[in-house]
Amino acid sequence: MLPATGSTSPSTPPGSAYAARIRQVQVDALRRSFPFALSGSLISASFSAFALFGVLPGLEILLWLGATLVVGALRWASVVAYDRHRADPSAAQRWVRRMLIGNLVSGILWGLPFAYWTFFVPLEYQLFFIVILFGLGTGAIYSNYMLLPVMYAFEVPAFAPMFIALAAQPSAIHLALVTGGLAYLVATLAFIHRMNRTHLDALRLGYENLALLEQVRQEKTAAERSDLEKSRFLAAASHDLRQPVHAVNLFLGLLANEPLSRHGRYLVDNITSALSAMGHLFDALLNLSRLDAGVIEPRFETFKVQPLLDQLKAEYAPQASEKGIRLRVRPCAASVRSDPVLLERLLRNLISNAIVHTEGGRVLVGCRRIGNRLRMEVWDNGPGIPKSEQERVFWEFHQLANPERDRSKGLGLGLAIVRRTARLLKHELMLRSEEGRYTVFSVAVPASESAGAALSATLAGARPAPAPASEDNLRGKLVLLVDDDAQNLAGLSMLFESWGCRVVAATSGNALFERVLPLAERPELIVTDYRLREHETGIHVIERLREEYNDPDLPALLVSGDTDPARLTEAAARGVPLLHKPVQVQALREHVTSLLHAKEAASLAGGVE
Repeated sequence: MLPATGSTSPSTPPGSAYAARIRQVQVDALRRSFPFALSGSLISASFSAFALFGVLPGLEILLWLGATLVVGALRWASVVAYDRHRADPSAAQRWVRRMLIGNLVSGILWGLPFAYWTFFVPLEYQLFFIVILFGLGTGAIYSNYMLLPVMYAFEVPAFAPMFIALAAQPSAIHLALVTGGLAYLVATLAFIHRMNRTHLDALRLGYENLALLEQVRQEKTAAERSDLEKSRFLAAASHDLRQPVHAVNLFLGLLANEPLSRHGRYLVDNITSALSAMGHLFDALLNLSRLDAGVIEPRFETFKVQPLLDQLKAEYAPQASEKGIRLRVRPCAASVRSDPVLLERLLRNLISNAIVHTEGGRVLVGCRRIGNRLRMEVWDNGPGIPKSEQERVFWEFHQLANPERDRSKGLGLGLAIVRRTARLLKHELMLRSEEGRYTVFSVAVPASESAGAALSATLAGARPAPAPASEDNLRGKLVLLVDDDAQNLAGLSMLFESWGCRVVAATSGNALFERVLPLAERPELIVTDYRLREHETGIHVIERLREEYNDPDLPALLVSGDTDPARLTEAAARGVPLLHKPVQVQALREHVTSLLHAKEAASLAGGVE
């Protein structure tokens, strides 16, 4: 298994890109095999000394054995020193040099004495010498083959003197020993050379593949993170965050139909207007998560900046004041060309981010003209952003100083939305920060010389309140309602009852069937949430009811917080209109009325025929 490495360009020549890593692998292999090689050498020396006592002078044997043991101890000391200083980049190279010298001395200690003693011992001891040398030599070959110079440092001084000594004895057996020994050694070394080359080529290819795999892994991780972020955002935010807003819309619609004082009506109208604006911004925020798919297209227009700044100041001044923050917005008479809704969303996120991360300081919003662009800036004197985090703060769900995921500090989506919005608008986004002093986000917007228009009603949130429901064709209608959210179901039930309808409501399809099937009347309208409990969907409920009453055209309406385009496709395939939460009361009333009118018109046409 290859050691993990950092990313390296595959196009770099292997010699320069991976030489250091391959060298370290060679050294590590040598280090792992060294204890076994040294142990084998010392055991063989002891065994040889024991076998030669009585055949050769004892002093010679003892001196040779002592020298072998001393060299072995010194070589082991070099290993201990290398292990102690392994972190030093030059330690490996020093140890390899010591290994080369150690192998050379060890080869001499084995080769010269054995070659010299062959002249004084019988043939069987000469064969003993050859067996010992070939055993040690073969072991040295396989333990040192990763570094050929270290291997040859032992093999040459160990075998050359012996072959010379055997060749100097002109007998057939000695000639055969030399010839056979040389043939075996040459064949073994040829195999080892090929093995060494194959191993090194495999290492080079391995590192090249690791570099490619690392590149693919990074790209795959980035793609998966992007897909996961979009999926999490759409699945959670599109459904869960829309639910309570939808319930507020329903109850507010009911409140609007109640007799109120003049002041009360004023408050309801303003709440309705603010809620409408929040709905538009909420839709824009959710749609931004699909920017990569090109779903949102900016609508550029020329408009004045000051009304936008005034609106943002009015909205965020109370929030800043609660935290003891002084929010200043400098006047700006310039006009810009951009998408006012998306630009407002971008600035809203920047101001909110500054207030959240500043304690008792100041937040300044201002503009400065630079060439043909207007740089809109948001300053704060909060804790600042470390250099290492200035890219990561734009990642989805990435937050600083919030490991506990405190929701009061946001979800970690604001700056990700800012970057995507700026890219979509093709406005340059910049971040400057000094840790412990300040942070400034700025976006460069094309300036316009024309006067520009005031903010549109959509941006300002000035949408008229829903008109009170009139008692027309809805009175007396039997309406079936299904929603697994208790607040939404309660609000929807009360709303339809206020329109004069008779309501059967339930939190699931099964519960609805238990209540409606015993009734003698046929329902005239179904309104159901799409995503219900236990993997049930509103489509299933509608199909079951249409089948039960043998009426494939029974009017039905889906209301869902799921913004997946697949939901629209599925609903359209079954001829069921779908509204996304939060639904404005007036829009809901118009859709319901339209469905009932269409059913009545179809019935009349069928009767005429």
